[in-house]
Amino acid sequence: MKFVEPLVAGIKSILSHKLRSILTLAGIVIGVAAVTTMFSSVNAMKHLIEESISSLGYDDVIVLYSSFPNSEKSKLKKYTSDLRFKNLTYKDYEVLSENLNNTKHIYPCINDERVCVINGKSSKIRLNGLNNPFFNSKNYIIGKGRIFSIIEQNEGQNVCIIGSSIEKKFYSQIDAIGKSISIGDIRLKIVGVLKDEGLDDPNKTVRGNIWERKRDHESCFIPSKCAAIYLRPNMQIDNIWIKATDSEKVGNVFNQAKQLLLATHNMADDIEIRDISQRMLEIRQEIQGFLKNWNIILLCISSISLFTGGIGLFSILLISIRERMKEIGIRKSIGAKNRDIFAHFLFESITLAFIGGIFGSGLAFILIKFITSKMEVEVSIPMMGIIIGLIFAIIVGFISGFYPAYKASKIDPVKAIFYTE
Repeated sequence: MKFVEPLVAGIKSILSHKLRSILTLAGIVIGVAAVTTMFSSVNAMKHLIEESISSLGYDDVIVLYSSFPNSEKSKLKKYTSDLRFKNLTYKDYEVLSENLNNTKHIYPCINDERVCVINGKSSKIRLNGLNNPFFNSKNYIIGKGRIFSIIEQNEGQNVCIIGSSIEKKFYSQIDAIGKSISIGDIRLKIVGVLKDEGLDDPNKTVRGNIWERKRDHESCFIPSKCAAIYLRPNMQIDNIWIKATDSEKVGNVFNQAKQLLLATHNMADDIEIRDISQRMLEIRQEIQGFLKNWNIILLCISSISLFTGGIGLFSILLISIRERMKEIGIRKSIGAKNRDIFAHFLFESITLAFIGGIFGSGLAFILIKFITSKMEVEVSIPMMGIIIGLIFAIIVGFISGFYPAYKASKIDPVKAIFYTE
């Protein structure tokens, strides 16, 4: 007997008992909806966390900064003379920028706070000496004006880009572009304003680095060379950020940067290099392990409702066998074998569960849309979530229908024909 025949017969049987089939489907529908929704929610959480980590701009990144001897013993061990120790300077950045290979971008960084005069008001603000790659690495968009020009960066001209919070506070009524910020005798021309990201909106999706982005939107950015000239003695810089072209090149960039700096610093071990990308990789692995375990727990919990629906399906099938004794007897008397009866009832169970799985996926879609609208978080149903839900439904249908189908296949046709309640 072909598999199509018991499948068609199973569907006809389902349609002939609509109310009973609907009640049986309810448990399967709720179970599949729970499994699919839980899987999709955890998957959405994973993507949200991944997006937050990526927005930090620390992937495939190493950071260089001056390393001071922390004791007299280590000082004597490293240096024969104090004069050998050198702070990280803008010249070091230029050497690395010209000679490093396999880098996506590299920029020096200087962080400071100064009292500034902005639109006639005196205020202490954060000054960041940075170059254009910083804005790309942090996914910052210039809302007004422009980024620094190549000439402004290379010559260290007195220009700046301000955060949206500074614009709101000091230039709410006028256009900030073209205005000046005074730091003592220094005047910085505003050439750009960061685009407002709505970080103060309580309904805004929470990002892992929201505190950092808020701080940056309250800051003033100037070219690194300009900051080195006016904010540090002897063109010193705080650190250098280097992003490799990919994760496999980080080690090569690390070693090459170390050799170049040893050469420029007379072999003095006065620069420390920190591989942030390695820490980011460890954090990702920890989060993935946590979410994987959490996904398993939630799937197990939500599967309880699915197996409860399976128990209902099991009971209905046993009742269906008693109601259809004469049908079984007639089928066997005209040549149906035990395996045909077994296949008929098993396919009926699987078909019923599969239909419940489809409706459950539809219900999960509605629930996820509701969650998306209420939480302001983009949650989508991945194909894997639907597949897992349908597989669970088919497994439950198979398990629930196996014994009733086996029992029906073993019924004596004579007893079945003359069966009475």
